[in-house]
Amino acid sequence: MRFLRRAYLLVARDGQRPFYDDYVISHRVRAAQMLPQLGFAIPQPGMKYPSSSWNAQLLAMRVSDIFPERLDALEDAIFGAMFRELRDVSDPAVLRECARDAGVPEAEVDEAIASNALRERATTEHEEGEDAGVSGIPAVVIPELPPIMGAVPTDMYRQALRSALGA
Repeated sequence: MRFLRRAYLLVARDGQRPFYDDYVISHRVRAAQMLPQLGFAIPQPGMKYPSSSWNAQLLAMRVSDIFPERLDALEDAIFGAMFRELRDVSDPAVLRECARDAGVPEAEVDEAIASNALRERATTEHEEGEDAGVSGIPAVVIPELPPIMGAVPTDMYRQALRSALGA
Protein backbone atom coordinates (compact mmCIF):
# COMPACT_ATOMS: atom_id res chain seq x y z
CA MET A 1 0.00 0.00 0.00
CA ARG A 2 1.20 3.52 -0.70
CA PHE A 3 -0.14 6.93 0.15
CA LEU A 4 -0.03 9.67 -2.50
CA ARG A 5 -0.62 13.26 -1.49
CA ARG A 6 -2.62 14.99 -4.21
CA ALA A 7 -3.69 18.61 -4.51
CA TYR A 8 -7.36 19.36 -4.16
CA LEU A 9 -8.26 23.03 -4.29
CA LEU A 10 -10.62 23.84 -1.46
CA VAL A 11 -11.54 27.11 -3.16
CA ALA A 12 -10.55 26.68 -6.78
CA ARG A 13 -11.61 30.10 -8.06
CA ASP A 14 -10.43 33.32 -6.43
CA GLY A 15 -13.30 34.88 -4.51
CA GLN A 16 -15.51 31.79 -4.94
CA ARG A 17 -16.52 31.98 -1.28
CA PRO A 18 -15.94 35.50 0.07
CA PHE A 19 -17.26 34.88 3.60
CA TYR A 20 -17.81 32.07 6.06
CA ASP A 21 -21.38 30.90 5.63
CA ASP A 22 -23.63 28.47 7.50
CA TYR A 23 -22.57 25.58 5.24
CA VAL A 24 -18.84 25.93 5.96
CA ILE A 25 -19.43 26.68 9.62
CA SER A 26 -21.59 23.55 10.03
CA HIS A 27 -18.74 21.40 8.73
CA ARG A 28 -16.28 23.13 11.03
CA VAL A 29 -18.58 22.53 14.01
CA ARG A 30 -18.89 18.85 13.09
CA ALA A 31 -15.13 18.46 12.79
CA ALA A 32 -14.62 20.24 16.12
CA GLN A 33 -17.08 17.88 17.80
CA MET A 34 -15.50 14.76 16.29
CA LEU A 35 -11.88 15.83 16.85
CA PRO A 36 -11.80 18.30 19.75
CA GLN A 37 -8.07 17.68 20.24
CA LEU A 38 -7.36 19.54 16.99
CA GLY A 39 -8.64 22.82 18.44
CA PHE A 40 -10.87 23.97 15.58
CA ALA A 41 -11.96 27.59 15.92
CA ILE A 42 -15.53 28.29 14.90
CA PRO A 43 -15.90 31.38 12.70
CA GLN A 44 -18.89 33.69 12.76
CA PRO A 45 -21.09 34.04 9.66
CA GLY A 46 -19.81 36.86 7.48
CA MET A 47 -16.16 36.62 8.54
CA LYS A 48 -13.78 36.86 5.57
CA TYR A 49 -12.89 33.49 4.09
CA PRO A 50 -9.53 32.92 2.33
CA SER A 51 -9.88 34.07 -1.28
CA SER A 52 -8.55 30.74 -2.56
CA SER A 53 -6.51 27.72 -1.56
CA TRP A 54 -4.12 28.01 -4.51
CA ASN A 55 -1.19 29.60 -2.71
CA ALA A 56 -1.23 27.12 0.18
CA GLN A 57 -1.47 24.17 -2.22
CA LEU A 58 1.33 25.47 -4.41
CA LEU A 59 3.58 25.98 -1.39
CA ALA A 60 2.81 22.49 -0.06
CA MET A 61 3.60 20.99 -3.47
CA ARG A 62 6.92 22.85 -3.67
CA VAL A 63 7.90 21.85 -0.16
CA SER A 64 6.95 18.25 -0.93
CA ASP A 65 9.29 18.34 -3.92
CA ILE A 66 12.23 20.22 -2.38
CA PHE A 67 11.99 19.76 1.41
CA PRO A 68 9.91 16.60 1.87
CA GLU A 69 11.12 16.22 5.44
CA ARG A 70 9.47 19.60 6.27
CA LEU A 71 6.08 18.88 4.66
CA ASP A 72 4.35 17.58 7.81
CA ALA A 73 5.48 20.64 9.77
CA LEU A 74 4.33 22.97 6.98
CA GLU A 75 0.94 21.30 6.68
CA ASP A 76 0.49 21.52 10.45
CA ALA A 77 1.38 25.23 10.38
CA ILE A 78 -1.05 25.90 7.51
CA PHE A 79 -3.77 23.82 9.20
CA GLY A 80 -3.24 25.77 12.41
CA ALA A 81 -3.38 29.11 10.65
CA MET A 82 -6.58 28.20 8.78
CA PHE A 83 -8.51 26.10 11.26
CA ARG A 84 -7.26 27.13 14.72
CA GLU A 85 -6.44 30.79 14.16
CA LEU A 86 -8.90 31.65 11.35
CA ARG A 87 -6.13 33.29 9.32
CA ASP A 88 -6.20 33.83 5.57
CA VAL A 89 -3.94 31.16 4.08
CA SER A 90 -4.29 32.72 0.65
CA ASP A 91 -2.18 35.63 1.98
CA PRO A 92 1.52 35.16 1.12
CA ALA A 93 2.49 36.90 4.38
CA VAL A 94 0.61 34.26 6.39
CA LEU A 95 2.24 31.53 4.31
CA ARG A 96 5.69 33.03 4.93
CA GLU A 97 5.04 32.73 8.67
CA CYS A 98 3.90 29.13 8.20
CA ALA A 99 7.02 28.37 6.15
CA ARG A 100 9.26 29.96 8.78
CA ASP A 101 7.53 27.96 11.54
CA ALA A 102 8.11 24.76 9.54
CA GLY A 103 11.79 25.48 8.92
CA VAL A 104 11.27 26.28 5.23
CA PRO A 105 12.93 29.35 3.69
CA GLU A 106 10.32 32.10 3.26
CA ALA A 107 11.48 32.69 -0.32
CA GLU A 108 9.91 29.35 -1.24
CA VAL A 109 6.47 30.96 -0.87
CA ASP A 110 7.05 33.38 -3.73
CA GLU A 111 8.76 30.70 -5.83
CA ALA A 112 5.77 28.38 -5.38
CA ILE A 113 3.17 31.04 -6.16
CA ALA A 114 5.04 32.08 -9.32
CA SER A 115 5.46 28.51 -10.62
CA ASN A 116 3.38 27.78 -13.70
CA ALA A 117 4.51 24.14 -13.56
CA LEU A 118 3.11 23.74 -10.04
CA ARG A 119 -0.10 25.51 -11.04
CA GLU A 120 -0.56 23.11 -13.97
CA ARG A 121 0.16 20.11 -11.74
CA ALA A 122 -2.30 21.32 -9.10
CA THR A 123 -4.96 21.80 -11.78
CA THR A 124 -4.40 18.28 -13.11
CA GLU A 125 -4.48 16.71 -9.64
CA HIS A 126 -7.62 18.66 -8.72
CA GLU A 127 -9.38 17.51 -11.89
CA GLU A 128 -8.31 13.90 -11.29
CA GLY A 129 -9.80 14.14 -7.80
CA GLU A 130 -13.07 15.46 -9.17
CA ASP A 131 -13.11 12.67 -11.77
CA ALA A 132 -12.71 10.17 -8.89
CA GLY A 133 -15.69 11.73 -7.07
CA VAL A 134 -13.85 14.00 -4.64
CA SER A 135 -15.80 17.13 -3.75
CA GLY A 136 -14.29 18.12 -0.41
CA ILE A 137 -11.44 17.66 2.05
CA PRO A 138 -10.01 15.71 3.62
CA ALA A 139 -10.51 12.99 1.06
CA VAL A 140 -9.10 9.51 0.69
CA VAL A 141 -9.52 7.63 -2.57
CA ILE A 142 -9.06 3.88 -2.44
CA PRO A 143 -9.35 2.04 -5.77
CA GLU A 144 -12.70 0.30 -6.30
CA LEU A 145 -14.36 2.20 -3.42
CA PRO A 146 -16.17 5.54 -3.26
CA PRO A 147 -14.07 8.41 -1.86
CA ILE A 148 -14.10 8.98 1.88
CA MET A 149 -14.53 12.70 2.50
CA GLY A 150 -14.79 15.06 5.41
CA ALA A 151 -14.46 14.54 9.12
CA VAL A 152 -15.36 10.88 9.50
CA PRO A 153 -14.73 8.38 12.27
CA THR A 154 -11.41 6.53 12.06
CA ASP A 155 -13.29 3.25 11.77
CA MET A 156 -14.50 4.26 8.30
CA TYR A 157 -10.89 4.35 7.13
CA ARG A 158 -10.16 1.01 8.83
CA GLN A 159 -13.16 -0.63 7.17
CA ALA A 160 -12.25 0.74 3.75
CA LEU A 161 -8.64 -0.39 4.05
CA ARG A 162 -9.69 -3.85 5.22
CA SER A 163 -12.04 -4.11 2.27
CA ALA A 164 -9.39 -2.94 -0.18
CA LEU A 165 -6.84 -5.39 1.23
CA GLY A 166 -9.33 -8.24 1.17
CA ALA A 167 -9.19 -8.74 4.95
